[in-house]
Amino acid sequence: MAAGRPRDWRIAAALSILPGGGQVYNGQPRKAVFYFLTTVLTLGPAVLLITVGERLGSGLLQQRSFAPFLLVALGSVLLFLLVFVLGLYFWASAVVDARYSARELSAGVPGADNRWWFFHL
Repeated sequence: MAAGRPRDWRIAAALSILPGGGQVYNGQPRKAVFYFLTTVLTLGPAVLLITVGERLGSGLLQQRSFAPFLLVALGSVLLFLLVFVLGLYFWASAVVDARYSARELSAGVPGADNRWWFFHL
């Protein structure tokens, strides 16, 4: 999009349902790729982690290895929560960045196309 062209912050935020979509709308492809990849590369492994932990845990239960099961279960749940919440935070940051960037770009704020609203919730 051309510089100074009005951007609706509501559209930018709504397009961030797909992480990076709002940044594409704002004409910021590098930011779009960053937000998309960080969200996908945290939420995806989080889901895989909990799936692998469940399979490993059920195998330990079948072997009646209760202490290792508890350690695996606790570790995989804690790691899942950490990575999953981080992924959600990246996703929310993409929405906030798209919203603030659209407002600044529409207002013609100098340097708005290079400013990152990362973790600015």
